[in-house]
Amino acid sequence: MESVKHHSNINQHNNQSLLRGFLIASPHETNRLAWVNKTCKELPGIQVVPAIYPSQIHIPFLRALQQKSKERTGYALKEGEIGILLSNRKIWRNIVASNASEAEAFLILESDSELKNPELLRKHFTMLTSQYDLFFFGSWLGNTSLLRSTRQPLEQGYAFGTPFIKSISGGYGYALNKKAARHLLASSNKIAHPVDEFKRYITPNYLRIGAILPELISVYPGESTIGERPHEPAKEKLKMLLLNIRNAIISYCR
Repeated sequence: MESVKHHSNINQHNNQSLLRGFLIASPHETNRLAWVNKTCKELPGIQVVPAIYPSQIHIPFLRALQQKSKERTGYALKEGEIGILLSNRKIWRNIVASNASEAEAFLILESDSELKNPELLRKHFTMLTSQYDLFFFGSWLGNTSLLRSTRQPLEQGYAFGTPFIKSISGGYGYALNKKAARHLLASSNKIAHPVDEFKRYITPNYLRIGAILPELISVYPGESTIGERPHEPAKEKLKMLLLNIRNAIISYCR
């Protein structure tokens, strides 16, 4: 099987017209290599960066970090959750330190990210991200709600606008510029929640946030490499239904 090709420098790409970004992956995720290589062929401006696995790379004070997250949130982050937090923070630092313009947005993907419509993504990426500091091409497995007053049609049944902040979750398909990268670095400096719980890290009204529906980027089915929290499917299904109803009502009124 073709191996994942890693790149370390954000400034390597000379073709500035390419959609640029990062895909977090590891050669140890052998069942995902085909997906990763497929994504890289569809989006040649994407750089694969090594995922940080605490089980494979020494993380100083790992147990202390887990304990501190439990003290602050009531839940101790799993090793995999700490790894993905550190992986994203590394990318945000690279974006801030790069020679990119303040307005350029970088797409962030994970090894199980699935491009639902690569052609539409490439076609509208710059137009969509230029209007926002942080844009979600996929979020909460399609359960994100757009505020009705901001909703705009795109094409092929897609629409974009400002999402209801409490309906944002997931780090498998988002784009951000330097302003957003700086903000997320500062707000996540003290370990607490999983990195994909963006609503806990974003200062209200500081960033321009956008999203698209249906998702242009989703996730391939399969087992999580981060580690699953204990769950009860029946209760979670009911909870999701109630949350979707609540979010739809709030979004319609706004």
